[in-house]
Amino acid sequence: MKQNSVQYHIPEGINGLELLTCSDAGYHFSPHFHDSYCIWLNASSAETYTYKGNSGILQTGDVGIIAPGEVHSNSVFGSESRQLLTYYLNDDLLQAVALDISGRSDSSIELPTDFHSDTEAYMGLITLWQTLKTSKSTMERQSAFYEVLSLLINRYANPVQPEIDTGREQKRTSVVIEQFHDRIDEDLRLDELANLVDCTPYYLIRFFKKAIGMTPHAYLLHLRLEKAKNLLRQGHSIVDTAFATGFTDQSHLTRHFKAKLGIPPGVYQNQILSN
Repeated sequence: MKQNSVQYHIPEGINGLELLTCSDAGYHFSPHFHDSYCIWLNASSAETYTYKGNSGILQTGDVGIIAPGEVHSNSVFGSESRQLLTYYLNDDLLQAVALDISGRSDSSIELPTDFHSDTEAYMGLITLWQTLKTSKSTMERQSAFYEVLSLLINRYANPVQPEIDTGREQKRTSVVIEQFHDRIDEDLRLDELANLVDCTPYYLIRFFKKAIGMTPHAYLLHLRLEKAKNLLRQGHSIVDTAFATGFTDQSHLTRHFKAKLGIPPGVYQNQILSN
């Protein structure tokens, strides 16, 4: 991907929101996930996507919502034009706006993964993008954001459901993911994780991929890159970020970071901190 075709931006005055724009029609976002909600659209053409083994087309006028941790992929569909606009929305920010709307602090909401034909939301998100990028007024930016997010919450949010017993494989998957979070900077061993959940390494890979949509190693790599983004946003050096997230050195982080985000970590950090 050409570096000038992808831009990251954090709007001033709205904590918990990050923006991405991509104009490279030839770039394919391979299977990946985010630690925040991903609300996205293509303002100039259509996008094809895959999610949980199914594929579809996000048409002009459609809005996609991907919940945190959900594996998906996407690329341009039948066009040489692309204006991919993505909002990465922290769950804390979502809950804060939902509390403002409902006035209730005894329940939480979620935006489930889905793809919606919604011209009003589509146009609202495009207008919001322009406002967040160009307005010098903090109140205008905040007001526009609250208006659009309120629309999405009122139309598509659901109450968070209590966890149910989903079976042994799902419990094993949760244990492995918890290990990844707790030991993200360590050189983890597949056989050690398999022993922890009482199965063979082969079977661990098989049930994990079936539950999540990618192998344990691929999931851990993406988790490390999500944490690396957070550390870079806080101003940590690339070297310190690499070691804190389990990469062997700066070049190791840079190679994987560029493959996923389209730009090296130094460019990403400069874009974010220059906001």
